[in-house]
Amino acid sequence: MNKKIQIVLTSVSLLNMIGCGFDVPDRTLSTQISETIEESKANGVFLAEYRPNRKIIKKAWVEIPWVYDTLGNIKKQGGNELYIEAIDSIGLSRTWERCMNGDTSNGNMGVKGKYLIFTLTEEELSKDTLIYYIYGGKKRKCMGELLLIKKK
Repeated sequence: MNKKIQIVLTSVSLLNMIGCGFDVPDRTLSTQISETIEESKANGVFLAEYRPNRKIIKKAWVEIPWVYDTLGNIKKQGGNELYIEAIDSIGLSRTWERCMNGDTSNGNMGVKGKYLIFTLTEEELSKDTLIYYIYGGKKRKCMGELLLIKKK
């Protein structure tokens, strides 16, 4: 009996010393999202901030998608991702017709489903004003036009 207890205690001690890898997720595999615009700027991935015309949108900005490398440093992946923090779960459409049909190419995801993520083209990023259509909210319908004006 004592031999079994000793083996169990030794095994537990060894696992504690070397770790089993279950407690720390590998952040090198999934794209990260800066929690704030200030963090995005500090990470060197910030591209633009937008002022929305709708109160359902808390904040909106574009950053370059990024991951952590194996040393914990930020590694840019390229591209332009629009991150929108909204009060309610929404999706975006590029046309009124698609919005009316409930056809959105995205939805809230990321950190605890907090952000809506929408890929922007270089042409869209170069514009001072973006127009999309919001689908969702409490009534799950097309809520109309979203105007995003780039902050200077």
